[in-house]
Amino acid sequence: MLNVLSVKKHTKPKKSHSLIHQTSAYGFILPFVIFFVITILIPIVISFAFSFMEIGYNFKFVGLKNYIDIFRDPLFVTSYTNILIIMVGSIPITILLAVFFAVLLNSPTIRGKGFFRTVYYIPTITSTVAVASVFMTFFNPSGLFNGFLSAIGLAPIQWLTDPLWIRISMIITMIWMNVGYNTILFLAGLQGISTEMYESAEIDGASKIRQFFNLTIPMLKPVILMATVLATINGLGTFNVPNIFFGTSNGPENAALVVGVNLYKTSFEMVDFGKASAIAWTMVFVSMILSVIQFKFGGDNDE
Repeated sequence: MLNVLSVKKHTKPKKSHSLIHQTSAYGFILPFVIFFVITILIPIVISFAFSFMEIGYNFKFVGLKNYIDIFRDPLFVTSYTNILIIMVGSIPITILLAVFFAVLLNSPTIRGKGFFRTVYYIPTITSTVAVASVFMTFFNPSGLFNGFLSAIGLAPIQWLTDPLWIRISMIITMIWMNVGYNTILFLAGLQGISTEMYESAEIDGASKIRQFFNLTIPMLKPVILMATVLATINGLGTFNVPNIFFGTSNGPENAALVVGVNLYKTSFEMVDFGKASAIAWTMVFVSMILSVIQFKFGGDNDE
């Protein structure tokens, strides 16, 4: 009887102790939940509701009218065409360069790895506005790039006046801005691959190139997929680079008009928050569709 009572006495404090821990955990989570609801969840719901409304002196429900209007707008189609061209031109090259640099930095024969990692990562922490401003001076008719072309006997390029080269100039800028981040990301993935696997491959007679394609790339595949999805989502929201280059003028033949700039102009210049919300939600839907496609074709299909 005394043993039973002693067991009960010992178990009661454990339950109360567990309850205290549970309460404390909820207490720590609560501020984040409140912050998330106020700053993210509620604005998302409001913007989705706005996309079905005409917003002026009064709020008027118009159904799908905003979506129909933006799809009939040639500038909306142009903005998506431009950003998709820029993404197709920049993301694959960014991923390839990042994988190449990550493999180099992961090599045991490379010295000064800390220095090079810092150098590659600097564009990531540098202000986008500052980077775009500097590159704009490089692309000027008498800028660095045309000066280099003239030095090797080539004709200067109209970087900021020809529609094709406008897109290429933005592609070059975005590649420079994003390679460093992805390099560090892939380097972390490479360091998670066991060296014993490479040693076994060498014993089996696999060359460095064969190791890269048959071992490194398959093991790095989840990281590459994640980096590609993130680059796609961030690419759709591109704003600073074209805005610094041309402001809201869209450039010649609207070559610099992207979805982010179109969203800004619709909301703050045209003061049409209903259509702006509809444009924003098309970005969400397109991001979801592209992400699903990438997971479908780039994910693990073994199962």
